Amino acid sequence: MPDQNLPNFIIVGVSRAGTTTVFNALASHPQVCSSTTKETRYFQAIRYREPLPPVSEYQAYFRRWAGEPITMECTPDYFYGGAATAAAIKETCDPRVMIILREPISRLMSFFRFMQARLQVPADMTLQQYVDRCQAVPDAEINDRVNNVYTGLWGGQYARYVDDWLAAFPGRCDIYFFDDLVTNPSAVLADICRRLEIDPAPAAVGTEADNTSAGYRSPAAQRLAATAAKRSRRIFRRYPALYTATRRAYEAINQRDAATTPIEPTAQRMVSAIYQPWNERLAGQLHEAGYADLPTWIS
Repeated sequence: MPDQNLPNFIIVGVSRAGTTTVFNALASHPQVCSSTTKETRYFQAIRYREPLPPVSEYQAYFRRWAGEPITMECTPDYFYGGAATAAAIKETCDPRVMIILREPISRLMSFFRFMQARLQVPADMTLQQYVDRCQAVPDAEINDRVNNVYTGLWGGQYARYVDDWLAAFPGRCDIYFFDDLVTNPSAVLADICRRLEIDPAPAAVGTEADNTSAGYRSPAAQRLAATAAKRSRRIFRRYPALYTATRRAYEAINQRDAATTPIEPTAQRMVSAIYQPWNERLAGQLHEAGYADLPTWIS
């Protein structure tokens, strides 16, 4: 039986790959105790070369545990912390970990639109301009918090970190693909439940997409709301129902569908060339780990 205050299952990556959908489906399972907020971000400090907060702060996210066999959290950013983050997680709670990988160009587009919708990059910035800004960030500075908004391109270079997670959690690092989650979510969830040794029947994906890149009617109101949310993080962590109600009320007032634009052909070719060697390297890593049926964008 797990420690009631620490998780024995963590979805560690990657961002914009359906992790919210999987988390929400499992959070409703009667044999799963989820963290009070999806992304605790506790181990994120390792990636940014900062000290971890007291473990009691992490334990507080799981105070609702009532004997469920699985205690879970989901912070997709952990993946990018690589070996150092994996080691910290292993030392703290030694859970089973899960990674979802998405075709990197579509993930880049989703991340870019998400940053635009959150007003973190200019609304009139093109993908080409965004990629140029990403490439201007030196590797040595990619894990500085100030540069996080321009990690979209780098975030799809999965081969940088896959081996770190497979090595840290041998036999307990499960890799799935966004492609399968889209085409057959029930099968993906059933397999996850099988690996967690819980009943797959109660796990079901909702009919609406989760964590989509919405836009906002008033940019000024969004900036104010974002600032207020950061300052109220400790309160919302303690009272998750208050956070959910507040967020839904705000989104009903200020949220709108985000505009989408197709990727420019020149940007498509450029980004494809950047990702090709990384995808080839990833294919070798996954084949060596025993994954045979890979999506076409890898194989």
